[in-house]
This record gives sequence, structure tokens and C-alpha cells, in this order.
Amino acid sequence: MVNNSIYTNPSAYTALQNLQVVNRKLEVSQSAISSGLRVASATDNTSSFAIAQGIRGEIAAIEATNKTVTKVKGIVDYNLAAAEGISNLVGELKAKLTELQDTTLSSSQRTQTVSDFNNLLSQAKDFARGAANLDQVNGTLVDLFSSGGTAAVADLTVDINPGISGIVTAASASITVSHDITVAVFARLSSLQGAARTGTAANATSTITTDFVSFESDIAAALGHLGGASEQLAARAQFLEAVKGSRQELLGSYVDADLAAESAKLTALQVQQQLAVQAVGIANQRPQSLLGLFR
Repeated sequence: MVNNSIYTNPSAYTALQNLQVVNRKLEVSQSAISSGLRVASATDNTSSFAIAQGIRGEIAAIEATNKTVTKVKGIVDYNLAAAEGISNLVGELKAKLTELQDTTLSSSQRTQTVSDFNNLLSQAKDFARGAANLDQVNGTLVDLFSSGGTAAVADLTVDINPGISGIVTAASASITVSHDITVAVFARLSSLQGAARTGTAANATSTITTDFVSFESDIAAALGHLGGASEQLAARAQFLEAVKGSRQELLGSYVDADLAAESAKLTALQVQQQLAVQAVGIANQRPQSLLGLFR
């Protein structure tokens, strides 16, 4: 190969190739700094990108599941508030029944006391009815206190499994709020409202020892069931957030750029680029030096 030629300049070719390599590395480093990602596409690292995409899918599934869990917890909490409102009236209701046990009440006094008692029952039923208008799940109006009519009568079930292997077992894939437990409260309120208490003190005593005892038992069961379901859903939401955090940390280990390292690399590459440009310039001056042979 002829080294002293104006057509062939091996030094310039080598310098140009070095400059192109440095420029490509500089582009990669600049992309990592601007995006914050070491692996932004499959061309950066095929296997890491594929794994990262799978992890992103898991995170999306966890977020969707947690959103549903949080939504249902809101419904449960609303019904729990209704049950607590009814529970707060238990003492007043029992006090009215105790008044009706008094054999010395006049007819008008007994009538007024029964009216007060029924008003308290109506207030309790309003709490239950109010809980029916909160939200929709799967396109169906949720009404855990209704025994029929316009609202759907069904258990409230939420799937807590985001579909990721190892997160939940089949036995704990859902949480169910039983409609039978809460609707018993509304049914008992209707029963109390329909009972005859205007006759004698003995009738009030019978109501306390039968229907009212069952009512207290039903409201306690509803409070325990709804409270337990709320706690389960809260714990599940917290767990899913923790799992999401671990998945995001795992995703970062595959794709996140170390910006401190990239900054140092960028500085070094910029120096290399300047040197490569100077090397190309020096190599390009070589053919001109051949003119000195003819002076």
C-alpha cells in the first residue's frame, strides 16, 4: 500500500472511524441522561428490555387491583358508617321500650312514646337506605341493607389477586362482604316497626326480650363483619403498595441509568470527541504536506 498518496489516507480513515465510535457512545450517554434510562428500548439491551416490559405489566396489574380494592373499601366503609349510625340509636330505642314498660303511662303518653320509638326506627332505616347510593361495582348498584326492590341483592366480592404468580394463594384470591349479615339489620328494623307496642307494658317487655335482643345481635354481627372486611381491604391495599414498590425497585435495577456515572462518562466522551476531531484534522493535513516535495 502506498502511504504517500493524495487518494488514499489510512490515518484519516482510522481517525474518522474513532470519531464515529466516540460519537455513537456520546449519543448513548446523552440519551441515558435525558431519559434517565439505561435501557430505553430493545436496541439498548434486548433481554433487559423484555424483562422490564414484563415487570411494567405486573406493576400495571397491581395498580388496577389496588384501585379496585380501594374503591370497594370506600363502599364498605360507607356501609360501616351506616351500621354505626344505627348502632348509636340502640340506646335510645331501648330507653323508649323501657318507658313503654311503665304501667302508669296514660294512653296519650303511650301513644307519644310509641311515636318517638317509630321515628327513631325510621331514622335508623334512613341510615341503611343512604348506604345504597354510594357507587357501582361491575355495573350493579350496591345495596347491602336492601332486602329487595330496585336495588340488587347480592354479596359484595372483590378480587384481590392481580394475577401475578406468588402474590396470593387461591384461598385468598377474594374478599366477600355477605349481604345476609347486613340485610338482617334492615329486616329487624322493619320487624320492630311493625310490632304492636301500644297495648300493654307486657307487650313492650316481650319486644325487649325477643325482637330487640335479636336486633342488638344483628347489629353487632354487621358491625363486626363490615369492620373486619374494611380492615382486610386496608391491609390488602397496603400489601399491594409494598409489592408495587418492590417491583418498581426491581424495574429500576434493569433500566435506570446511574446519572452520576453517566455524567462522568459524558465528560470523558466529550474530551475524546474533541481529541478525535483534532486527530481527523491532523490526518487530513497529510496530503498537503506532500506539496513540500515539489518546492
